[in-house]
Amino acid sequence: MTETTTREINCVLCKDTYAPVLGPEEGEKSYRIYCSSCVNWVAVGRTNPLRLSLRIVLGLRDEALSLAIQTCLSSCSCGSKFSCDAGSRCQTCIEKIERETKSPTSGNKDFTNPWDKDEMEKLQPKFLEHILGSEEDNENVNLNQLIEKFEAGKMGAEEYMEAVESLQFRESNQVSVVQAWAMTMDPEELFAAVEDYDLVERYGSRIIVSIATALENSIGRPVLTTLNNEMGQFDQVTQQELRTFMRKIGGGF
Repeated sequence: MTETTTREINCVLCKDTYAPVLGPEEGEKSYRIYCSSCVNWVAVGRTNPLRLSLRIVLGLRDEALSLAIQTCLSSCSCGSKFSCDAGSRCQTCIEKIERETKSPTSGNKDFTNPWDKDEMEKLQPKFLEHILGSEEDNENVNLNQLIEKFEAGKMGAEEYMEAVESLQFRESNQVSVVQAWAMTMDPEELFAAVEDYDLVERYGSRIIVSIATALENSIGRPVLTTLNNEMGQFDQVTQQELRTFMRKIGGGF
């Protein structure tokens, strides 16, 4: 099951009415956006950084969010565009075509970058503006300050726990936007920009790992390959922290 819009259209094949998909329903991790001509599809995860950032930064929801993601997708290998209404074809007809199609669909093919470079670049300034933030955003209380206030008796246990949860939610959103910004960048220029904007100083070395993860999901470059290639441009402390992470991953724990 997938989340759908109330707007219904007629299937061009069976003439039944159906609603285009908006995103995964609660409990589902992803949903499919089908090509408007063939039955290739792209899976978009609930926690995909681009999807989250379009909500966080631009405030998009429901059909507007679905259409924005659709716009950011590159063309299908057949030359047509991916569409949340699957080219005016209902899910029943799509599934019937899939059963009759002998060649593998998108879910079985080797990795290809699903995002359109030009469309992604258009989002880059908005994401970067959000990351750098205003002075007010940068002055938000951090975890150490919350701990100090709690230990000094300046806030109760319930207020402290609520503040910690709010902080964790805010930081998670910030990391998602950094990942989405990374997806809009030229990979060859990305980590120089990370240094220029002092993102490691702001978020710690974990942000490099988060960015590497976003690159793996967007261009298919393994996390460890990215870390190994880019490690040399950071200071010794950051390099040591990254080596520790790489040893844990390489050791399988």
